[in-house]
This record gives sequence, structure tokens and C-alpha cells, in this order.
Amino acid sequence: MFHLSRSRNVLQSLKYAAWPKHASNTSSAPASVADAKEEHEEIVLQASKKLQARLPLVKNFFVGLVDKELLAYPEVVPRDDMAQLQNDLKPLQDYFTADKFKEAINSTATLAKDLQNLDIYGLNISRDYDGKGWNFSASLMAAEPECQGSVDIALSLLPHRSIVDALQVKGTPEQQKKYLTKLAKGSLVATEAIYEPDAPEYSLFLTEASYDATNQNWCLNGSKTFVVAPPKVAEASQLFLVLAQTQQYSERVENDQASITAFLVDSNVPGVKIHERVETLGCRSTTMQTVTFDNVNLKENCILGLPHEGQLVGEFLQQSSRLRNALIALGLSKNVLNYLTNFCTETKKMGVTLKDMEFARTHLAKATLSLYGMESMIYMTAGLLDEFQNPDVILETAITKYFSLKELLNISISLLDLKGPKALLTGEMSERYLRDAMQLYVHGESIAMLNGFIALVGLQHVGIVVGDNIRKQRNPLYFPGHIFSKFMERSSIDNPKTNMELHENLHPSLQPASMCLEQSVARLQMCCDLLLTRHGTGIVECHNEFRRIADMVSTIYCMFSSLARGSRSYCIGLYLADHELLTATAICQDGFEKVKNLATEIFNGQYVNNDKNIHRLSQQIIKSKGYFAEHPLKYNF
Repeated sequence: MFHLSRSRNVLQSLKYAAWPKHASNTSSAPASVADAKEEHEEIVLQASKKLQARLPLVKNFFVGLVDKELLAYPEVVPRDDMAQLQNDLKPLQDYFTADKFKEAINSTATLAKDLQNLDIYGLNISRDYDGKGWNFSASLMAAEPECQGSVDIALSLLPHRSIVDALQVKGTPEQQKKYLTKLAKGSLVATEAIYEPDAPEYSLFLTEASYDATNQNWCLNGSKTFVVAPPKVAEASQLFLVLAQTQQYSERVENDQASITAFLVDSNVPGVKIHERVETLGCRSTTMQTVTFDNVNLKENCILGLPHEGQLVGEFLQQSSRLRNALIALGLSKNVLNYLTNFCTETKKMGVTLKDMEFARTHLAKATLSLYGMESMIYMTAGLLDEFQNPDVILETAITKYFSLKELLNISISLLDLKGPKALLTGEMSERYLRDAMQLYVHGESIAMLNGFIALVGLQHVGIVVGDNIRKQRNPLYFPGHIFSKFMERSSIDNPKTNMELHENLHPSLQPASMCLEQSVARLQMCCDLLLTRHGTGIVECHNEFRRIADMVSTIYCMFSSLARGSRSYCIGLYLADHELLTATAICQDGFEKVKNLATEIFNGQYVNNDKNIHRLSQQIIKSKGYFAEHPLKYNF
């Protein structure tokens, strides 16, 4: 079977390039004051009864398969409990829109006390440890007010919740008992210490931990930066989740090999030093610090998960952090769209209100399409986490963040297009939105690394599932029958043939849009098949193709989620559901054209799609150490 064996090291580097982070399996909506305890326990019990895991959704897009059953948009919070959940969220919504919050944000102590009173620190912590016990979907709904009220606060609380998710899944009962109650009350706040000031050349991390077998403890040394600290009261301490490089003996090579171990380190432990905050372009109210660990001695019970298996903890962190990061992008995008809508309604150009001009309306409509897609993907992914046992959503979470941050940046640039120079005046809300959007865009990991990760994981899945076919196509002389059957196929990149019948699981008015989705999935499958046949394991060096594949699959997942959501909204009669159908249809039409263009570029190859010329130019730029063209008015004689 054809495996991308060469891609393993590349995938490792993509995973660890800028670690962010999975999800908790704790449960559902809380109850009201009167019958709170019994009703809440019943809700939690219902939510804990998860279905058996299905085959991965997005990974199977790469091999041309679509799980039609998942077109029924997840409803993980029962109808009767949704009203109760919305009532419980009312205090949060009121707080983040009140004048008191605007005053409290300037005082960390006051803000932290308010957050403690609102039980915000324990949204996703089990009720066994004095948390709310809400599942992923409910905790995301509860975080929406803070995402729209203050990006800084939402970003500060993100690592706290991601570490809670990992602790509830990977932590021992003793660790959960020791930390979760304090984390729920805000007397202890959690933060990730993962990113390092200098990138290591030959290892995963410069921060290292060595084991002392005599004293049975670990000695941690190193430095971490961009450590985001949640708001905390003065007496609260911080709990760092540190990923450090450790050495593990390998019998295969008869030597020590590098591995990763995750440590839980209290800020009060001797040897931990927190430095002054790091100043950044955006999210300036968020406290980002540099933390050093100088001969920090840690007992074995400080390890989260198992020694040398920190990559598993990292995967949980990645999934949770990416999804919650996308929610922050959604909140900021909503603020930008609302701001632009008000600006267009109140502003006149040459005697005409902007809202009556086609170019302004186009900006607003395209921003709405992006927002609808982002929101649909976020809660589709959260629904999969809540509804099924241990679902494989590593691609869904990565794609949701990738798509959301790219669209956030595009929506923010609309501020420049519509508002002009005034958009960048210091003190203008548009200037702050732009700074925060750029900060979120680079937070935690590079978008270029993320799209490479998305494409490579998908292509690895293709290699595992249809590796035999790839091997035959790369050796045509040995398998003439297989090659002949490929020539006889009627499907082509311009006219792919499908028989998925996705419209059977959607509202009838979405049948044309479902055909757009079907053909897009077919084109993605054909492109993956072609790329692995053309490049083999050398595909790991084709980063332009990675970008195209990542854009294709993220667009397809957006189409899938939007169709499922739009169909549900219309079938149950939500307000303005007819416009949701229109939105889902527009997303599918736009996505259909985008996927078709990207697929055509892949099929045309590097000599037609301009990749070869770009490659040659890049070589000369490196050789010349920058721009190489002579001045246009210079003479050569």
C-alpha cells in the first residue's frame, strides 16, 4: 500500500511548529434556579450518552466520500433545554454590553472578580468540580458574548479553556481533583507555555526536561514567550502547561531519541520566573508574557498524560484551541460587519448614501456569506465533538480556524475599501478592528503551516485508503488493465460524474446547491489522485499544491456545513430561513467556482499554471539577495 512515509517528519514539524491545541467530553446545559440540580443532572446525563464514532467526515472528502447522514445539522442541545440555556446566558450578554464592563476592563482585579461572579472560568468544567458542566456547543455559545464584547478577554480565556479540555480528557483523577475545582472558581488560571523565542534547528523545542531516576523527579529548563495570561485576582496563581523536549531510549536504534512530554507547572514553584509583558500590534489589553524555567524540579505527578507522549496532549490542545480561536474570529467579524453596516447607512458620498451603492452592498453581502460559513463550520464541528465518542475531527478543527482567520482578514480589509484613510486614524474603532484581526491571524501558528498541515493529513489519508491504486498508476507498464480502465472513465475535471444524491438529505430547494457540493468533492478526489500519481512521496515538497488543496477542502467543508444548517433552519421554520437558504446557495455557487478554478490549476500542471516561472524567479531572488531588476530608466551603453 502506498504511504507517504517521507511526510512523517514534515507532518511532525507542521504539528509542532507553533503548538496550539481538543475538546472536553463533558456535558450540557445548566438548569434554572428552582429545580436546578435535578434538571441539570438530567441534561448532563443525556449529553454524556454519545453515539458511536463515525468515519471521519472531511478526511473522506479527499477520497470522494460524503457522509450524507451528517447533513442533518447537529442538535446536541435538546429543544426543551435551549430556552433554559439562553436564560442562563442572559447575565453574560448583559455584562459584556453594560457600561460597568467598559469600566472594569481597565482594571484587571475588578474584571477578574466580575468573571468569577459570572462563573466564566468554569463554563466547560464538569459539575463534579463546581463547573457549569456545559458541552462543547453550549460552552461556545456561552463564550460568544465575550468574543463580541472584548477580543482581548476572549483571547485571554482561550488557553484556560483549552487546558481544561485537555485536563478532563488526559489528566489523572488526582490531577483533576487537584486542579479543576480551583480552575472553575478562578483561584487558579491555566495558560499554555508552548511558543519559544527562538526556533530550534534540529529539535522540536529548546526547552528541555531531564529525568533524575535517583530522586524520581524531572528538571525543567528553558524559556517560553507569547504566554497569554487570563485575567486573575491578585491571590490567584497560574498553572502553566509546558511542552518540553525529553529523551527516551529506543531499542530500535539503541540510543536516546527526542520526544515530547507535557508538564503542569504552578507559577509558585521555585525556578519559575515571569517577565514583563510582551507588546504586540493588536489585542493590546491581553497580557502576553515571557516565562523562564530555571532548574524547576517537578514530581512525576506533574506530567499530563504519559511521559514522552506529549504529542497526544498537544493534539487535544490543538483541536480545542483552534475551534475556540475560530469563535473569537467569528465574534470580531460580526463586530466589523455591524460597524460597516452602520457606516454605510449613515455615510453619504456625492449625495448618495453608501447603502444604496452596489459596491458597498457587495462588500456587506460577501462578508455575510463568510460569517454564515464560519458560524456553520464552528457549530458543525462542535456538534461532532458532542454527539460522537472520540470523533476524528483533527481536520475539521484545523479547517475551521484556517477558513475563519482568512475570512476575518478579508472582512477587515473591507474597512479600508469602504472607509478610506479615516479607517486607520488612531482611536477609530476600525483601526482597532484591523489591529486585532492581524493579531488573531498570526496567533499561535502560521497560516502557511496550517494549510500545509491540512493538505498533508488529507493526502496521507488518501495514501492509506487508495494506496494500491496510486501504486498501479505510478507503474503503468506493470498494470496495463488498471490504466486502461482509467482511460475509459467518463468523469473529467470539467464534467465530474457523481452519484452521491446528497439532495435526498436536504430541503428540495437546495438540490442545485447540493450538486455544486457533489461536483466539488469529486474534483477534490480527482486532484488528490492526480497529485499522488504525479509526485508520489515528493508531494511533501509541493507547497503551492498544498495551498490549493487546503483552499479546496476548506471551501467544501464550508459548503457542506452551510447546506446542512440552511436546510435545518428552513425545515423547522426559523426567522428569515428563506434568506438562509439563499445564503447557503450563494456560498455553494461561489465555492463551486473557486474549487473548479483551483482544480484546473492543479490539472494544468506547473508549466501552465505559472508555478514553474514563480519557482525560477524565487531562485534568482535568493541568489541576488532581494529584488534583482535594474532601474527602468537605466542605460546599458
